[in-house]
Amino acid sequence: MSKIYSKIKIYFFVIASIFTACKTIYPTTQTASLVKINKEIKTDSATFIYYKPYKDSLDKIMKVALVELEEDLSKKLPESTLGNFMVDMLKIKTEEYTKDKIDVAILNYGGIRTPSLTKGILNVEHAYLLMPFDNYLVEQTLTGQQLADFCDSIAAKNGWPISGISFQIKNKKAQNILVDNEPISLTKKYNIAVNDYLANGGDGIALLKTIPQKQTGKLFRDAIIEYWKEQARLGKKVSAKIENRITNAE
Repeated sequence: MSKIYSKIKIYFFVIASIFTACKTIYPTTQTASLVKINKEIKTDSATFIYYKPYKDSLDKIMKVALVELEEDLSKKLPESTLGNFMVDMLKIKTEEYTKDKIDVAILNYGGIRTPSLTKGILNVEHAYLLMPFDNYLVEQTLTGQQLADFCDSIAAKNGWPISGISFQIKNKKAQNILVDNEPISLTKKYNIAVNDYLANGGDGIALLKTIPQKQTGKLFRDAIIEYWKEQARLGKKVSAKIENRITNAE
């Protein structure tokens, strides 16, 4: 009888333990406060000593100077200096890697991850701030009709960085589309440069998913770093300006 009682006791103990372990416990009170960092707050020496070797090692890579930027660049819609700066590099480098003539380059607005660059020296860190994602450069060939549809998608989003092409936005549609300053031909084929995120249908551009891709195998971020180095070797500075690539129709 004592053995049966012991088994029953153990059984109920296990069941009770299971239900207790599964029970969610919530705090009865919660407090929070905002602590602003300023010079009055002393450095935690133990933490500083711990992370400093890692920071120094990373700075040796990220703080390497690459090229000089002539003027401040900023990001906005429908067109911006920073957007033109980025998409022109996309066009130039994709053409270089594929050995094909690239007619148009298009970059999604959200793909540029920092709102501005300040004039002065650009280093490796700036390339990572602009393009932290591992997006690859891709070439696709579109008919004029497909490219016009793509422009309509861009117009519906109030504009994106574009190169080699221009248009006006009216009622969320693209009109007066020019490719290399010539009216777009709906039956002609155009080579475009995009990142693989867009080529795979990202940002709602589903029409690109069905179009074959010519891979470069090059990350956009690495292409940016490469381009900046090339300009510096040529003794050039880098810059960009507004060129009325996308405007709002009156």
